[in-house]
Amino acid sequence: MTELTREVEEHLIGRPVREVLTVADRQALAGRRVVITGAGGSVGSELSRQVASCRPAALTLLDHSEYALFRVERELRREYPDVALTAVLGDVTRRSDVRAACESTRPHVVYHAAAYKHVAMTETCLVPAVRTNVLGTIEVAKAARDVSARFVLVSSDKAAEPRSVMGASKRLAELAALDLSTSSFRPVVVRFGNILGSSGSVVEIMMDAVRTGRPIPITDMDASRFFMTAAEAVSLVIKAELLGLRTDVFWLDMGDPVRIGDLAEKVVAHAASLGLPPVEIEIIGLRPGEKIREELTTQALAMEATAHDRIWSARQRYIPSGAIRAAVRELRGACARGDAGRVLTALTSVVADFTPSVAATAAAGEGRVTPARVASHLMPARSKTA
Repeated sequence: MTELTREVEEHLIGRPVREVLTVADRQALAGRRVVITGAGGSVGSELSRQVASCRPAALTLLDHSEYALFRVERELRREYPDVALTAVLGDVTRRSDVRAACESTRPHVVYHAAAYKHVAMTETCLVPAVRTNVLGTIEVAKAARDVSARFVLVSSDKAAEPRSVMGASKRLAELAALDLSTSSFRPVVVRFGNILGSSGSVVEIMMDAVRTGRPIPITDMDASRFFMTAAEAVSLVIKAELLGLRTDVFWLDMGDPVRIGDLAEKVVAHAASLGLPPVEIEIIGLRPGEKIREELTTQALAMEATAHDRIWSARQRYIPSGAIRAAVRELRGACARGDAGRVLTALTSVVADFTPSVAATAAAGEGRVTPARVASHLMPARSKTA
Protein backbone atom coordinates (compact mmCIF):
# COMPACT_ATOMS: atom_id res chain seq x y z
CA MET A 1 0.00 0.00 0.00
CA THR A 2 1.35 3.42 -0.96
CA GLU A 3 1.88 5.61 2.11
CA LEU A 4 0.38 9.05 1.62
CA THR A 5 0.10 11.94 4.04
CA ARG A 6 -3.30 13.41 4.85
CA GLU A 7 -2.37 16.55 2.93
CA VAL A 8 -1.45 14.56 -0.20
CA GLU A 9 -4.60 12.43 0.07
CA GLU A 10 -6.78 15.52 0.20
CA HIS A 11 -4.92 17.06 -2.75
CA LEU A 12 -5.40 13.95 -4.89
CA ILE A 13 -9.11 13.40 -4.21
CA GLY A 14 -9.95 17.10 -4.12
CA ARG A 15 -11.84 17.16 -0.82
CA PRO A 16 -11.17 17.06 2.92
CA VAL A 17 -10.63 13.66 4.55
CA ARG A 18 -13.24 13.44 7.29
CA GLU A 19 -13.17 11.58 10.59
CA VAL A 20 -16.15 9.31 11.17
CA LEU A 21 -15.90 7.21 14.33
CA THR A 22 -16.90 9.01 17.51
CA VAL A 23 -15.83 8.32 21.07
CA ALA A 24 -19.15 6.56 21.58
CA ASP A 25 -18.49 4.34 18.53
CA ARG A 26 -15.10 3.33 19.90
CA GLN A 27 -16.63 2.57 23.27
CA ALA A 28 -19.26 0.41 21.57
CA LEU A 29 -16.53 -1.68 19.93
CA ALA A 30 -14.55 -2.07 23.14
CA GLY A 31 -15.02 -5.47 24.69
CA ARG A 32 -16.43 -7.08 21.54
CA ARG A 33 -15.02 -10.15 19.83
CA VAL A 34 -14.22 -9.55 16.16
CA VAL A 35 -13.10 -11.68 13.20
CA ILE A 36 -11.66 -10.04 10.07
CA THR A 37 -11.05 -12.00 6.86
CA GLY A 38 -8.53 -10.75 4.33
CA ALA A 39 -6.85 -9.10 7.28
CA GLY A 40 -3.55 -8.69 5.47
CA GLY A 41 -4.98 -6.72 2.55
CA SER A 42 -5.33 -2.98 2.14
CA VAL A 43 -8.86 -2.79 3.55
CA GLY A 44 -8.50 -5.72 5.94
CA SER A 45 -5.33 -4.41 7.54
CA GLU A 46 -6.87 -0.96 8.07
CA LEU A 47 -9.95 -2.63 9.57
CA SER A 48 -7.63 -4.54 11.87
CA ARG A 49 -5.86 -1.36 12.98
CA GLN A 50 -9.06 0.56 13.68
CA VAL A 51 -10.73 -2.30 15.51
CA ALA A 52 -7.58 -2.96 17.58
CA SER A 53 -7.44 0.73 18.55
CA CYS A 54 -10.91 0.35 20.09
CA ARG A 55 -9.67 -2.32 22.54
CA PRO A 56 -11.81 -5.32 21.55
CA ALA A 57 -12.04 -8.32 23.85
CA ALA A 58 -10.59 -10.50 21.09
CA LEU A 59 -9.46 -9.90 17.52
CA THR A 60 -8.97 -12.77 15.06
CA LEU A 61 -7.20 -12.08 11.78
CA LEU A 62 -7.61 -14.53 8.91
CA ASP A 63 -5.70 -14.40 5.64
CA HIS A 64 -4.34 -16.88 3.10
CA SER A 65 -1.13 -14.86 2.56
CA GLU A 66 1.46 -15.84 5.13
CA TYR A 67 3.56 -12.70 4.59
CA ALA A 68 0.61 -10.28 4.67
CA LEU A 69 -0.72 -11.90 7.84
CA PHE A 70 2.74 -11.83 9.42
CA ARG A 71 3.11 -8.11 8.72
CA VAL A 72 -0.25 -7.01 10.13
CA GLU A 73 0.06 -9.30 13.15
CA ARG A 74 3.52 -7.97 13.99
CA GLU A 75 2.33 -4.37 13.64
CA LEU A 76 -0.71 -4.86 15.87
CA ARG A 77 1.16 -6.77 18.56
CA ARG A 78 3.63 -3.90 18.71
CA GLU A 79 1.04 -1.11 18.72
CA TYR A 80 -1.68 -2.80 20.81
CA PRO A 81 0.05 -5.33 23.11
CA ASP A 82 -2.97 -5.61 25.41
CA VAL A 83 -5.37 -6.80 22.67
CA ALA A 84 -6.03 -10.55 22.63
CA LEU A 85 -4.90 -11.17 19.07
CA THR A 86 -5.06 -14.41 17.08
CA ALA A 87 -3.62 -14.81 13.57
CA VAL A 88 -5.15 -17.60 11.48
CA LEU A 89 -3.50 -18.70 8.25
CA GLY A 90 -6.44 -19.98 6.23
CA ASP A 91 -8.53 -19.82 3.10
CA VAL A 92 -12.09 -18.46 3.13
CA THR A 93 -13.14 -21.08 0.59
CA ARG A 94 -12.24 -23.86 3.02
CA ARG A 95 -15.11 -24.46 5.38
CA SER A 96 -12.91 -25.97 8.10
CA ASP A 97 -10.60 -22.92 8.17
CA VAL A 98 -13.45 -20.43 8.45
CA ARG A 99 -15.47 -22.39 10.99
CA ALA A 100 -12.45 -23.00 13.20
CA ALA A 101 -11.74 -19.26 13.29
CA CYS A 102 -15.34 -18.42 14.22
CA GLU A 103 -16.01 -21.27 16.62
CA SER A 104 -12.86 -20.67 18.64
CA THR A 105 -13.65 -16.96 19.09
CA ARG A 106 -17.48 -16.86 19.01
CA PRO A 107 -17.32 -13.32 17.56
CA HIS A 108 -19.94 -10.63 17.89
CA VAL A 109 -19.18 -9.46 14.34
CA VAL A 110 -17.36 -10.81 11.29
CA TYR A 111 -15.99 -8.33 8.75
CA HIS A 112 -15.46 -10.12 5.43
CA ALA A 113 -12.82 -8.26 3.41
CA ALA A 114 -11.17 -11.21 1.67
CA ALA A 115 -11.56 -11.04 -2.13
CA TYR A 116 -9.78 -11.07 -5.44
CA LYS A 117 -10.14 -7.51 -6.72
CA HIS A 118 -7.80 -6.99 -9.69
CA VAL A 119 -10.19 -6.38 -12.58
CA ALA A 120 -7.92 -7.30 -15.51
CA MET A 121 -6.55 -10.41 -13.80
CA THR A 122 -9.92 -11.80 -12.76
CA GLU A 123 -11.16 -11.42 -16.35
CA THR A 124 -8.99 -14.38 -17.31
CA CYS A 125 -8.94 -16.25 -13.99
CA LEU A 126 -12.65 -16.86 -13.64
CA VAL A 127 -12.65 -19.98 -11.49
CA PRO A 128 -10.43 -18.72 -8.63
CA ALA A 129 -12.13 -15.30 -8.72
CA VAL A 130 -15.61 -16.76 -8.34
CA ARG A 131 -14.52 -19.46 -5.92
CA THR A 132 -13.09 -16.82 -3.55
CA ASN A 133 -15.46 -13.91 -4.10
CA VAL A 134 -18.73 -15.87 -4.16
CA LEU A 135 -18.25 -19.27 -2.53
CA GLY A 136 -15.81 -17.86 0.04
CA THR A 137 -18.33 -15.20 1.00
CA ILE A 138 -21.01 -17.86 1.51
CA GLU A 139 -18.73 -19.94 3.73
CA VAL A 140 -17.86 -16.95 5.92
CA ALA A 141 -21.48 -15.77 6.12
CA LYS A 142 -22.69 -19.21 7.15
CA ALA A 143 -19.95 -19.54 9.76
CA ALA A 144 -20.93 -16.14 11.17
CA ARG A 145 -24.60 -17.12 11.19
CA ASP A 146 -23.90 -20.37 13.02
CA VAL A 147 -22.16 -18.58 15.89
CA SER A 148 -24.83 -15.83 16.00
CA ALA A 149 -22.41 -13.15 14.79
CA ARG A 150 -23.23 -10.08 12.76
CA PHE A 151 -21.87 -10.39 9.18
CA VAL A 152 -20.58 -7.42 7.16
CA LEU A 153 -19.53 -7.94 3.55
CA VAL A 154 -17.06 -5.41 2.15
CA SER A 155 -18.17 -5.01 -1.47
CA SER A 156 -17.35 -2.76 -4.42
CA ASP A 157 -18.89 -0.14 -6.69
CA LYS A 158 -17.95 -2.50 -9.52
CA ALA A 159 -20.89 -4.66 -8.45
CA ALA A 160 -23.24 -2.00 -9.89
CA GLU A 161 -23.95 -2.57 -13.60
CA PRO A 162 -20.92 -4.92 -13.68
CA ARG A 163 -18.77 -5.11 -16.77
CA SER A 164 -16.09 -7.31 -15.21
CA VAL A 165 -15.91 -10.77 -13.71
CA MET A 166 -14.73 -9.12 -10.51
CA GLY A 167 -17.81 -6.87 -10.40
CA ALA A 168 -20.24 -9.67 -11.30
CA SER A 169 -18.70 -11.99 -8.71
CA LYS A 170 -19.03 -9.31 -6.02
CA ARG A 171 -22.66 -8.71 -7.04
CA LEU A 172 -23.46 -12.41 -6.75
CA ALA A 173 -21.60 -12.48 -3.41
CA GLU A 174 -23.90 -9.69 -2.23
CA LEU A 175 -27.00 -11.55 -3.39
CA ALA A 176 -25.89 -14.84 -1.84
CA ALA A 177 -25.06 -13.23 1.51
CA LEU A 178 -28.34 -11.33 1.71
CA ASP A 179 -30.24 -14.47 0.72
CA LEU A 180 -29.07 -16.08 3.99
CA SER A 181 -30.85 -13.47 6.10
CA THR A 182 -33.39 -14.53 8.72
CA SER A 183 -35.13 -12.80 11.60
CA SER A 184 -32.05 -13.49 13.75
CA PHE A 185 -29.29 -13.18 11.12
CA ARG A 186 -29.06 -9.81 9.37
CA PRO A 187 -26.09 -9.62 7.01
CA VAL A 188 -25.07 -6.19 5.76
CA VAL A 189 -23.32 -5.32 2.50
CA VAL A 190 -21.24 -2.15 2.28
CA ARG A 191 -20.07 -0.88 -1.12
CA PHE A 192 -17.40 1.67 -1.88
CA GLY A 193 -15.02 2.51 -4.70
CA ASN A 194 -11.26 2.71 -5.02
CA ILE A 195 -9.05 3.00 -1.97
CA LEU A 196 -6.46 5.70 -2.53
CA GLY A 197 -2.98 4.19 -2.58
CA SER A 198 -4.09 0.60 -1.90
CA SER A 199 -1.99 -2.29 -3.18
CA GLY A 200 -2.31 -2.58 -6.94
CA SER A 201 -4.34 0.65 -7.17
CA VAL A 202 -4.07 3.24 -9.92
CA VAL A 203 -2.30 5.63 -7.54
CA GLU A 204 0.32 3.02 -6.66
CA ILE A 205 0.92 2.43 -10.38
CA MET A 206 1.20 6.16 -11.03
CA MET A 207 3.57 6.74 -8.11
CA ASP A 208 5.76 3.84 -9.19
CA ALA A 209 5.97 5.21 -12.72
CA VAL A 210 7.01 8.65 -11.46
CA ARG A 211 9.65 7.21 -9.12
CA THR A 212 11.21 5.17 -11.94
CA GLY A 213 10.95 7.92 -14.58
CA ARG A 214 8.54 6.00 -16.81
CA PRO A 215 5.35 7.36 -18.45
CA ILE A 216 2.24 7.14 -16.28
CA PRO A 217 -0.13 4.62 -17.91
CA ILE A 218 -3.81 5.58 -17.76
CA THR A 219 -6.80 4.08 -19.52
CA ASP A 220 -8.49 7.31 -20.61
CA MET A 221 -8.05 10.93 -19.59
CA ASP A 222 -11.82 11.27 -19.14
CA ALA A 223 -12.34 8.03 -17.23
CA SER A 224 -13.57 8.65 -13.68
CA ARG A 225 -13.51 6.70 -10.44
CA PHE A 226 -14.71 7.16 -6.88
CA PHE A 227 -11.89 7.42 -4.34
CA MET A 228 -11.74 7.26 -0.58
CA THR A 229 -8.91 6.83 1.89
CA ALA A 230 -8.63 3.46 3.63
CA ALA A 231 -9.21 5.13 7.01
CA GLU A 232 -12.42 6.79 5.80
CA ALA A 233 -13.80 3.66 4.15
CA VAL A 234 -13.06 1.39 7.08
CA SER A 235 -14.48 3.75 9.67
CA LEU A 236 -17.71 3.98 7.67
CA VAL A 237 -17.89 0.19 7.35
CA ILE A 238 -17.57 -0.06 11.13
CA LYS A 239 -20.13 2.72 11.53
CA ALA A 240 -22.59 0.86 9.29
CA GLU A 241 -22.36 -2.20 11.52
CA LEU A 242 -22.68 -0.20 14.72
CA LEU A 243 -25.80 1.55 13.42
CA GLY A 244 -27.50 -1.85 13.29
CA LEU A 245 -28.69 -1.23 9.75
CA ARG A 246 -31.22 -3.58 8.22
CA THR A 247 -30.24 -6.33 5.81
CA ASP A 248 -29.47 -4.47 2.60
CA VAL A 249 -26.78 -3.08 0.31
CA PHE A 250 -25.29 0.20 1.54
CA TRP A 251 -23.14 2.70 -0.29
CA LEU A 252 -20.53 4.92 1.32
CA ASP A 253 -20.53 8.56 0.26
CA MET A 254 -17.18 8.98 -1.49
CA GLY A 255 -17.75 12.51 -2.76
CA ASP A 256 -17.63 13.36 -6.45
CA PRO A 257 -15.90 11.01 -8.90
CA VAL A 258 -12.31 11.92 -9.77
CA ARG A 259 -11.28 12.30 -13.41
CA ILE A 260 -8.30 10.00 -14.00
CA GLY A 261 -6.53 12.56 -16.19
CA ASP A 262 -6.74 15.12 -13.38
CA LEU A 263 -5.46 12.55 -10.90
CA ALA A 264 -2.44 11.77 -13.09
CA GLU A 265 -1.61 15.47 -13.41
CA LYS A 266 -1.83 15.90 -9.63
CA VAL A 267 0.53 12.95 -9.13
CA VAL A 268 3.01 14.54 -11.53
CA ALA A 269 2.74 17.86 -9.67
CA HIS A 270 3.22 16.11 -6.31
CA ALA A 271 6.30 14.35 -7.66
CA ALA A 272 7.70 17.69 -8.84
CA SER A 273 7.27 19.08 -5.31
CA LEU A 274 9.50 16.24 -4.12
CA GLY A 275 12.17 17.13 -6.68
CA LEU A 276 11.39 14.32 -9.12
CA PRO A 277 11.53 15.09 -12.85
CA PRO A 278 8.21 15.27 -14.77
CA VAL A 279 7.10 12.25 -16.79
CA GLU A 280 4.70 11.82 -19.69
CA ILE A 281 1.17 10.44 -19.45
CA GLU A 282 0.59 7.41 -21.68
CA ILE A 283 -2.93 6.52 -22.81
CA ILE A 284 -3.29 2.72 -22.93
CA GLY A 285 -7.06 2.38 -23.39
CA LEU A 286 -9.57 0.54 -21.24
CA ARG A 287 -8.53 -2.97 -20.26
CA PRO A 288 -10.89 -5.95 -20.31
CA GLY A 289 -13.77 -5.50 -17.86
CA GLU A 290 -13.10 -1.80 -17.19
CA LYS A 291 -15.69 0.96 -17.53
CA ILE A 292 -15.18 4.56 -18.49
CA ARG A 293 -16.94 5.51 -15.24
CA GLU A 294 -18.34 3.70 -12.20
CA GLU A 295 -21.95 3.89 -10.97
CA LEU A 296 -23.24 4.10 -7.43
CA THR A 297 -26.05 1.65 -7.96
CA THR A 298 -27.94 -0.05 -10.76
CA GLN A 299 -29.20 2.51 -13.27
CA ALA A 300 -32.67 3.98 -12.64
CA LEU A 301 -32.78 2.77 -9.02
CA ALA A 302 -32.56 5.38 -6.27
CA MET A 303 -30.21 5.91 -3.37
CA GLU A 304 -32.00 6.31 -0.03
CA ALA A 305 -30.74 8.09 3.09
CA THR A 306 -29.98 6.30 6.36
CA ALA A 307 -29.42 7.65 9.86
CA HIS A 308 -25.85 8.62 8.87
CA ASP A 309 -25.33 11.29 6.22
CA ARG A 310 -22.46 9.40 4.56
CA ILE A 311 -24.12 5.99 4.41
CA TRP A 312 -26.81 5.42 1.80
CA SER A 313 -29.04 2.50 0.96
CA ALA A 314 -28.49 1.40 -2.63
CA ARG A 315 -31.77 -0.08 -3.84
CA GLN A 316 -31.36 -3.10 -6.09
CA ARG A 317 -33.57 -4.98 -8.51
CA TYR A 318 -35.34 -7.94 -6.93
CA ILE A 319 -33.90 -11.35 -7.85
CA PRO A 320 -35.77 -14.48 -6.69
CA SER A 321 -34.07 -16.58 -4.05
CA GLY A 322 -34.45 -19.68 -6.20
CA ALA A 323 -32.45 -18.11 -9.02
CA ILE A 324 -29.66 -17.11 -6.65
CA ARG A 325 -29.42 -20.58 -5.11
CA ALA A 326 -29.51 -22.30 -8.50
CA ALA A 327 -26.63 -20.11 -9.71
CA VAL A 328 -24.63 -20.88 -6.57
CA ARG A 329 -25.18 -24.63 -7.03
CA GLU A 330 -24.03 -24.34 -10.62
CA LEU A 331 -20.96 -22.37 -9.55
CA ARG A 332 -20.00 -24.98 -6.96
CA GLY A 333 -20.00 -27.71 -9.56
CA ALA A 334 -18.24 -25.57 -12.14
CA CYS A 335 -15.49 -24.50 -9.72
CA ALA A 336 -14.99 -28.08 -8.53
CA ARG A 337 -14.38 -29.12 -12.14
CA GLY A 338 -12.43 -26.00 -13.10
CA ASP A 339 -15.02 -25.26 -15.78
CA ALA A 340 -14.66 -21.55 -16.58
CA GLY A 341 -17.35 -21.70 -19.26
CA ARG A 342 -20.00 -22.86 -16.79
CA VAL A 343 -18.79 -20.28 -14.29
CA LEU A 344 -19.42 -17.48 -16.78
CA THR A 345 -22.81 -18.93 -17.75
CA ALA A 346 -23.88 -19.10 -14.10
CA LEU A 347 -22.77 -15.52 -13.46
CA THR A 348 -24.67 -14.13 -16.42
CA SER A 349 -27.77 -16.18 -15.54
CA VAL A 350 -28.37 -14.35 -12.27
CA VAL A 351 -26.49 -11.04 -12.67
CA ALA A 352 -28.68 -9.94 -15.57
CA ASP A 353 -26.90 -6.63 -16.22
CA PHE A 354 -23.47 -8.28 -16.50
CA THR A 355 -22.00 -8.08 -20.00
CA PRO A 356 -18.84 -10.23 -20.21
CA SER A 357 -15.82 -8.80 -21.99
CA VAL A 358 -14.23 -10.40 -25.04
CA ALA A 359 -11.33 -11.49 -22.82
CA ALA A 360 -13.62 -13.15 -20.24
CA THR A 361 -15.58 -14.94 -22.97
CA ALA A 362 -12.37 -16.18 -24.54
CA ALA A 363 -11.00 -17.33 -21.16
CA ALA A 364 -14.24 -19.24 -20.60
CA GLY A 365 -13.50 -21.20 -23.76
CA GLU A 366 -16.88 -20.59 -25.31
CA GLY A 367 -15.48 -20.18 -28.79
CA ARG A 368 -17.38 -17.03 -29.62
CA VAL A 369 -14.27 -14.95 -30.38
CA THR A 370 -11.18 -15.36 -32.54
CA PRO A 371 -7.59 -15.15 -31.23
CA ALA A 372 -7.10 -11.98 -33.28
CA ARG A 373 -10.05 -10.25 -31.61
CA VAL A 374 -8.81 -11.25 -28.16
CA ALA A 375 -5.31 -9.97 -28.92
CA SER A 376 -6.64 -6.65 -30.17
CA HIS A 377 -8.83 -6.31 -27.07
CA LEU A 378 -5.99 -7.05 -24.66
CA MET A 379 -3.43 -4.77 -26.35
CA PRO A 380 -5.11 -1.48 -27.31
CA ALA A 381 -3.30 1.18 -29.28
CA ARG A 382 -1.09 3.46 -27.22
CA SER A 383 -0.62 7.19 -27.45
CA LYS A 384 1.23 9.79 -25.41
CA THR A 385 0.35 13.22 -24.14
CA ALA A 386 2.59 15.79 -22.54
